[in-house]
Amino acid sequence: MTPQALLDRLVALFPDFRAYWDDSGNCFRDDDGSYTLHGVFSEFTQFFRERHAALPGDRIAALGAFVSECMAAADDGPFDNAAATCFVENVAGEPSDRELSPHLTGEARRYWQAWGGRARPDAADRGGR
Repeated sequence: MTPQALLDRLVALFPDFRAYWDDSGNCFRDDDGSYTLHGVFSEFTQFFRERHAALPGDRIAALGAFVSECMAAADDGPFDNAAATCFVENVAGEPSDRELSPHLTGEARRYWQAWGGRARPDAADRGGR
């Protein structure tokens, strides 16, 4: 997947992300307008952190499925790495992961758990679920 395709996919799920991405404060776009997979996921992390509580549940479910799909590849390529290190790792253990985590599967779920993800504030007392 190209960085543009990733951006398009996230904007399709969360149309308000377009304005967030286009903001002049976005430090993940180079001066020439280019950007990377890692940059898209990094900027999306901030968007998700700030707005997770107001985002539609069906869109968060679709995001979880998409991130799980991104990380399902066995080759550990740049797309998998970007999803893991610039999104899942960044939200694991934060309040925003409570909406996302029930929708993560496979490697994405394992990675989330390894980085301290927990679905409820008291999850550590119940084996990390």
